[in-house]
Amino acid sequence: MRLIFFFFVITLQFSFSQDYNITKIEIKSLDTNNINDNSFSLNKFSPKGLTSKPPKQYFRYEINSEDNNNDIDLSKQSNLVKPTWKIRQDFSEGKNKNSDLNRDFFLGNIETRSNYVTVKCRDHEYVDGDRIRLMLNGSVIHPNIILNSTYYTVDIDLDDGYNNIDFIALNEGKSSPNTAQLVVFDQYGNEISNKSWLLSTGYKAKLVIFKK
Repeated sequence: MRLIFFFFVITLQFSFSQDYNITKIEIKSLDTNNINDNSFSLNKFSPKGLTSKPPKQYFRYEINSEDNNNDIDLSKQSNLVKPTWKIRQDFSEGKNKNSDLNRDFFLGNIETRSNYVTVKCRDHEYVDGDRIRLMLNGSVIHPNIILNSTYYTVDIDLDDGYNNIDFIALNEGKSSPNTAQLVVFDQYGNEISNKSWLLSTGYKAKLVIFKK
């Protein structure tokens, strides 16, 4: 048994020495003193565009002065030409139209026995973001109505006697003035008013309805 174990140990050592045999490699240092531009064979090229013309320098940042100094004298006066005349022409186009619209607009006086009316309003011209405020007898019914191509509809209860309905122009949109069409129906569906207005900002269109 000892003899068999001895041969086993010798066989194991022999196989281990074969599997892990290490070979030494000697690396010599590179002599950098003899390296120059011709040591490597590289294909050198210069990039070109569609033509073989040399590129142009469109911007130059060199500052040329009379005395050939690099300093810039900021105390010198500018040699730019000063204006000797002014444009005093007054363009009056559109002023007459605006002056005509700088006022309140009366939509009429209507008599009815209806207990309420249905008010419909829209921008009947170019839809450009016109906005109005709807008021009844000094009280705000709707603070900000945007006028579109479709009708904005609201029912208004009427008091006995006079009912003052005001449409205040909050702006004039992208295209002046504030434009709108107003259609009013009684409680039975009868059309009792159909008007339109052109207003400047801050002015109002007034409709008076008298309930009998």
